[in-house]
Parts: sequence; C-alpha cells; structure tokens
Amino acid sequence: MYTYFRNWRKNGTWLHIHDSLREWTRIEIERHPSPTEAIIDSQSVKNAAMVTQGVGYDAGKKIKGRKRFMTVDTLGK
Repeated sequence: MYTYFRNWRKNGTWLHIHDSLREWTRIEIERHPSPTEAIIDSQSVKNAAMVTQGVGYDAGKKIKGRKRFMTVDTLGK
C-alpha cells in the first residue's frame, strides 16, 4: 500500500487529484477555478516525549513543542 502512495506522490498523481477536486468544488459554487485569496494560520502542537530536536516554546499558549503552518483558500480547502 505504501508503495502506491509513494509512487503517486512522486509522479504527481496526488497533486493532480487535489487540484482537480479543488477546481471542481469551486466551479460547483460558481467561483473561479483557481483561488485568488488565501488564509495563513498556525497551530502549536505538543511534541512526543522522545522528541528533543527542533522544539520551541509558545509563551502565549504555554506549550512546548512545534508550530505547524497551514494555508487554505477562503473555502477552507
């Protein structure tokens, strides 16, 4: 199973599926197929007990761990 996933990731199949679904969804609600706006957000994530490299501290949320960043269009896709 992982071999299929890896091959599809390498040859761009997953990217093509994602782009096609995004365009289809936007066309269904009568929007331009390509997004023109995006929202950038971050989320603090606690680390596993064994992870020590690349660890920071989010003083605002008082969480020791990492931050992950996401970009989505205005539909949240």
